[in-house]
Amino acid sequence: MTTPHMSRTRVAICCGSGGVGKTTISAALALKWALAGQRVAVLTIDPARRLADSLSIGQIGNTAVRVPIEQLSPQTTGHLDAMMLDAKATFDDLVRRFATSDSAASRILANRYYQFASTRLGGSHEYMAMERLYDLWHNGDYDVVVLDTPPTRNALDFLRAPDRMASLMDEGVLRWLVMPASRSGWRALELGSEVLSRVLKKVMGRGTVSEIAEFFEIFRDLWDGFHARSVEVRSLLRDPMTTFLLVSSPAPAARADALYFLDQLAQKQLPFGGFVVNRTLTPPLPRLDPAVLPAKGPLPPERWDQVLDTIRQARTLRQRLAKAHAEAIAQLRKAGPQQAPCWLVPEQAHDLHDLGGLATITQSLPSLPDIHGQT
Repeated sequence: MTTPHMSRTRVAICCGSGGVGKTTISAALALKWALAGQRVAVLTIDPARRLADSLSIGQIGNTAVRVPIEQLSPQTTGHLDAMMLDAKATFDDLVRRFATSDSAASRILANRYYQFASTRLGGSHEYMAMERLYDLWHNGDYDVVVLDTPPTRNALDFLRAPDRMASLMDEGVLRWLVMPASRSGWRALELGSEVLSRVLKKVMGRGTVSEIAEFFEIFRDLWDGFHARSVEVRSLLRDPMTTFLLVSSPAPAARADALYFLDQLAQKQLPFGGFVVNRTLTPPLPRLDPAVLPAKGPLPPERWDQVLDTIRQARTLRQRLAKAHAEAIAQLRKAGPQQAPCWLVPEQAHDLHDLGGLATITQSLPSLPDIHGQT
């Protein structure tokens, strides 16, 4: 069984809807804090490759890959590791940790029902994400762990995963499931529920029910460890060193998702660190100086007038968009807790796909004292 751990590792969980640049913001936050001298890990549970691409490190998986931040700051004392969740590998490691012996772990890992459940059972991916986050927080190797979550509605599954696992361990249903196959529960299912048995065998092959029974029988030995870990994982979300950052954009759909998630955080009494609003235009924009307009080229005068008019109209449209963005940001601020921080990341002319690009937006992002108190 695991024991309580008083980690001073900070955790920043970046949440928000898809398409707002959440992965880029997560990577840039981690980069900023590492360049400031912190030991930082950034973990994505989104299977897309955007995190690796942004950090210029190629393939990543469950094992930490060091990001070459010395390219930006040779004198930095911090470092940055990047990971992408491998739910199956994380589940396997958890089984090995809590199994009473190597042979018991081997029996579970070889069980076909376990192989199915560890990759396809609803909620297992989200729970393993929390487990991996907890492990990084618990081991003491990092000062800060940044988590890049899936889009908002999926991230809510991530938040519920510890409660679901802990509830499963608490309820009588698991006590029924772990009864040996020779007792009435599983034996009755195997012999009496022919329709269910046929469906399971069709999906997973013959011998399914007996293998499920064997899995839960072995799982009894892991019960206490999984239960204690689920409770610890659940408490991590409410730990004073954890904070949730809502990444959004001025777009109406993204703003609505952010407000929905903010409401969920409030209901669960989870710590909210502030908004990060990406891709913003804010007034005032620079005035259009006629002196900087290009000299007339080899165009007919009427065509050249059209070109200049288009340039002027583009500036007017950007001014309107900037005003709309400012109004949207004001609505976010108003909906959040009183005096909740809000960091604005300007719209970039080009995609950020390497360390140099990420470094250009770090000045718009919070420092650690901004979200966690003094370092």
